[in-house]
Amino acid sequence: MTATLADDGVLVSHFQADASEVADPIRPKGGGDIGDRMILAPQEINPDITIDEIKALVAAKSKTINVAVIVPSKKRAEFWSDIANQTLTAENIEDGTDKLRKGHVGLTVFVGKYDGVDLPAKACELLVIDGLPELYGLLERIEQEALDGTRRQLVRQVQRIEQGMGRGVRSSQDHCVVLLVGAKLTQRLHRPDARTLFSSATRAQLDLGREVTAQLKGKPLSEIETVMDLCLTGDDEWLDASRSAVVNADAGDASHVDETVVALRKAFDFARSKRFDLAEQTVQEAVNKVTEKKALGYLKQQLAEYVHHTDQKKAQELQLAAVQANPALVRPISGIVYSKLTVPKDSQAAMAVAFMKRFLEANDLIMWVNALIESLAWGEENSKKFESAMLDLGLFLGFGSQRPEQDTGRGPDNLWALGALQYLVIECKSGAVKASSINKHDCNQLNGSMTWFTDKYDKSCSATPVMVHPKTTPEHAATLHADARIVTVECLTRLVDAVRKYAVAISQKNGYADVKVVAAQLNHFGLTPNDFVTKFTVRSKKS
Repeated sequence: MTATLADDGVLVSHFQADASEVADPIRPKGGGDIGDRMILAPQEINPDITIDEIKALVAAKSKTINVAVIVPSKKRAEFWSDIANQTLTAENIEDGTDKLRKGHVGLTVFVGKYDGVDLPAKACELLVIDGLPELYGLLERIEQEALDGTRRQLVRQVQRIEQGMGRGVRSSQDHCVVLLVGAKLTQRLHRPDARTLFSSATRAQLDLGREVTAQLKGKPLSEIETVMDLCLTGDDEWLDASRSAVVNADAGDASHVDETVVALRKAFDFARSKRFDLAEQTVQEAVNKVTEKKALGYLKQQLAEYVHHTDQKKAQELQLAAVQANPALVRPISGIVYSKLTVPKDSQAAMAVAFMKRFLEANDLIMWVNALIESLAWGEENSKKFESAMLDLGLFLGFGSQRPEQDTGRGPDNLWALGALQYLVIECKSGAVKASSINKHDCNQLNGSMTWFTDKYDKSCSATPVMVHPKTTPEHAATLHADARIVTVECLTRLVDAVRKYAVAISQKNGYADVKVVAAQLNHFGLTPNDFVTKFTVRSKKS
């Protein structure tokens, strides 16, 4: 029994349930027993609204009502610590929730707790879900990286988010405002396919929230607060609209079972019986139906695991094909060949415009950039996301961009082609937040990446070695490349600020589709090949 299960395939994969029976669940006829819930995404309504503004609003509300904030990690909980009345983890959650049910506490932070907590009535009248849910198991994290951005990952994230949104409304008598905040979360839920993954009642409440704030596009948070108060004060018109939306919600599909999940469970059962031939056949049939490139690669890797039992050579060939579709996967024993990063054929501005064709409107562009900037954060736990964000940043600015180490196991974390046979060889050490200097290993890594570049590219090409690191001085006995440039904390702050202002500038009157406008703004903010290194890096210092 569950209210939120975006993909019922888990019943097949984990509990060996019959897929045909799972597809026909028992469910209530209507949503009349669901309480009043207003779901808003402030940074979708106005991408210029900052998390600090939302924090200030939430702090003010917590003076009179109970506010719950669900964060994905202890690290993120630190952001709310200065205004939190209590922070709850697995160790103290029972005592903390009891306090909420008994009376006014203020602001409570829940660390990674999206389910299993009931906060009825006045125990929670304002709920904030801050950022995308994170996974803690090793295998889950590996899979998350491999499937980042795919529908399969989106299904899981939506399920966790919807579970979290249900904490504050436990009966038809409850009311709760839900704020979805964080650039990555906002951008992910803005995807058209995300809406379809929510339950029918939640989908109706999301649509109603967007409908009542449709006139507030670009407006300040104070005006969104006025809409929130309709729910918090029990406004009659709002209550009628809310109940009507849920009761009349489209029932939607009875169940969703991913065919791939069913196939993988069948293959697993065949393999347990040593029928690796049937396991291979079953997964191959699933592979033939997948179109998403990353998901296809991930599925081919699982196919290779079964084939390995009967034909190791073929398994290696399959693994090579898997990695070519999804570089985040395990590399085969041999066969990975590096493909040179070619110099962009068009101008920087033309390349940038071509990349931005994915954005249907200016709001999409701003939300994407906000999510990109959110990933360009210091911290060990964010290092892979940082490298991925640097890849996207290069493309967004109109440069050629690669992640050679991820793609082939050798070379720098990132490589940018600026044009005119100029390159940036980039090593990202965004996790070195506690370092007192640049250690010998990191110095050697950048030096080695420059040697790699010399080996892969001829003498007509030139490269500048760049390291993202909070310090500029190598440790004793460490030698950093003589031409090394460092992206320090201050440099990254300047870069992020320039990228944000550049995005806002080209979003005016859809300027991001005009090569002349984009070229002028790239030049204005120093994001061109001639200015980038000088403006956003500094020289390293001798130890």
